[in-house]
Amino acid sequence: MSGIKLIALDLDGTLLNSSLKVSERNSEAVKHALDTGVKVVLATSRWYLLAKRNADHLGIDTPLICNNGALVKRPQDGDELLHLRLDQELARDVTALADERGWETFTTIEDATYMRMRPGIIPERLPAGLRLSERQAQEVARGQPTAVLVFSEEAVNEISQRFLPAFDGRAKFSLNRPPRYPHYVILTHPDADKASALEIVCRELDVPLTDVMAMGDSESDLEMLRLAGLGIAVDNSPDEVKRAALHIAPTNDADGVAWAIERFVL
Repeated sequence: MSGIKLIALDLDGTLLNSSLKVSERNSEAVKHALDTGVKVVLATSRWYLLAKRNADHLGIDTPLICNNGALVKRPQDGDELLHLRLDQELARDVTALADERGWETFTTIEDATYMRMRPGIIPERLPAGLRLSERQAQEVARGQPTAVLVFSEEAVNEISQRFLPAFDGRAKFSLNRPPRYPHYVILTHPDADKASALEIVCRELDVPLTDVMAMGDSESDLEMLRLAGLGIAVDNSPDEVKRAALHIAPTNDADGVAWAIERFVL
């Protein structure tokens, strides 16, 4: 019988396929694990309400690790086990640059996450907590963000070159360059990471880290994979992430999460 008592899953590029959906096989595997008493924790760069939507769909009620570990929150009562906020000066300068360049940007401030308008979006149909804002720097001026997420290779390169030297130690720059997806950078408090957040959740649930299986696909998942007793990278991960893992699962489009659960948990 498997000794795994908790499964920590990244969402984008791992549990979710290229269509940003949970496949039927992955969903069945997660639910089967839950039925056997194994706990499942989502650990994602997504904001809380978006992560909660995935958790609700799968029947997951454990604390959610959101914004790359800057926020850990219980879905049952909304209590925060951790909430680290980003340096407001950096957030203002980066969002002002993103506003100017028109980069795809998501800025999370408390329960709201701001994005720019895209063609085809119907504002009334946006998920709960997601709001439109053409000037995200103005939103930052009114509240201290939890995280700023910016997409595109240009954004990753320019933000790291322009801001990282000046704010080194004052913020975490998580630079992610997945092979098959748009590159992105996540800016958070310097102490925010999925591994530290996972430690908090494991203490809350009284699960030893040696009994944890963690899965991910990006640089943001590296420390979590190293911390867990069993770290698994999906095959669409960069080489650096694969080298940190004990096993390589099939890609997110080939139900890698289900493969790992069936092989190592059930």
